[in-house]
Amino acid sequence: MTTVLPVKGLRYSTAAGLDFPVIITPPYDVISNERQEEFYKKSPYNVIRLEYPKSLPGDDHNTNKYTRAADTFREWIEKGILIEEEDPAFYLYEQHFSYHQKKYIRRGIFCGVGLSPFNEGNVIPHEETLTKPKADRLELLRHCETNFSPIFGLFKDKEMFVDSLTEEYKKNQKPVIDFQDEEGDHHLLWTVADKTFVEKIQSFFAHKKIYIADGHHRYETALLFFEEKKEKDEDPESYGHTLMGLVNIYDEGLLAFPTHRIVSQSSIQSIELINRLAEHFQLEEHPEPENEEELQRLLGNSLTGAADKNLSMGLYTPERKLFILTVKDLEKKPSPWLDIVVLQDLILSSIFKIEDAERKKESHLNYLRNEWEAKLQVDQGQARYVFFVNEPPFETIARLAEDGIRMPQKSTYFFPKFLTGLVMLRLGT
Repeated sequence: MTTVLPVKGLRYSTAAGLDFPVIITPPYDVISNERQEEFYKKSPYNVIRLEYPKSLPGDDHNTNKYTRAADTFREWIEKGILIEEEDPAFYLYEQHFSYHQKKYIRRGIFCGVGLSPFNEGNVIPHEETLTKPKADRLELLRHCETNFSPIFGLFKDKEMFVDSLTEEYKKNQKPVIDFQDEEGDHHLLWTVADKTFVEKIQSFFAHKKIYIADGHHRYETALLFFEEKKEKDEDPESYGHTLMGLVNIYDEGLLAFPTHRIVSQSSIQSIELINRLAEHFQLEEHPEPENEEELQRLLGNSLTGAADKNLSMGLYTPERKLFILTVKDLEKKPSPWLDIVVLQDLILSSIFKIEDAERKKESHLNYLRNEWEAKLQVDQGQARYVFFVNEPPFETIARLAEDGIRMPQKSTYFFPKFLTGLVMLRLGT
């Protein structure tokens, strides 16, 4: 059974008079070092100091980014910068944004979700994870015992029951958070502690599966931390849940983009690569796209779909040539039949020898969502090759995930990301 529960969330105090656009951030794993520095400069109360603190020269076991995050967190609570909700609540969220001149609204619920090992089938992962990010998140959790950002979870609700229920409550309440960020996106948050609402939401989710969209590392870290607490017998049940933002897989504002694969280092020359690819793919050469719009249009017109029978993907080389690779009839097909799996099996593993160990160390292989930025890395000599993949078919990926099949990491990029700093969850209380 899947457990969702209202929580006493931590939020920035309205009495502190802080401007939301300068105190929130995206999730830590999409923040570069340069952006981290920018967030530090925006406000002394920017959540970056908790979620993704800086390392400093001279850091050691006793004084480091994790101890500083814990000290800052305690200080903000003592000063009343962060306050805890009086009553456990569900948090209803709307994210109004634009993409390619089209307006969207994505709706979700922030809440606690009971921690459940993956083999129980209540919470389901769809991607592999890496060791380094888990170690970092676990250390931060040990020091602060707080979820500073929500894990992004999905659920299936074709009948839109949750939407119909939450809309009734939003009509009759004023949001507790209402602001426009620096990107122009509009964010609204409502709190609902009504007993009837809570019971209906909990009953709905009891027999639903939750699919992790973003936050696999944080969920696995939460499980590890919970196990540590159970071993120490420190009221472990108060650590048996984690903060998640849940979105209906059929929500019109749920956008998922491909994450393209960048081979950063390789001694394989383009002519050798083309010859080896010809064994499994038909290659169609195109001239170098002159701008981002042309590249997106060409890929949009040429790529077939991630699970198409004759699926195709793109390749860009240091000679500034773009190729569309279409899979030939194969005697033995990679399984499952998805472009990221075909790419991994027939190209990255077979030709470049980038196996599980290299992927987990993130050596020789990087990931980018923006096609033009990926192309420029090759043009500027920062990378050798880019492989462009299709938009991920998440319903297919979810079905495979239910069967225990995980995709290679960075298989999906959900847009936009949940903000960090709207609601936090202190554990153990």
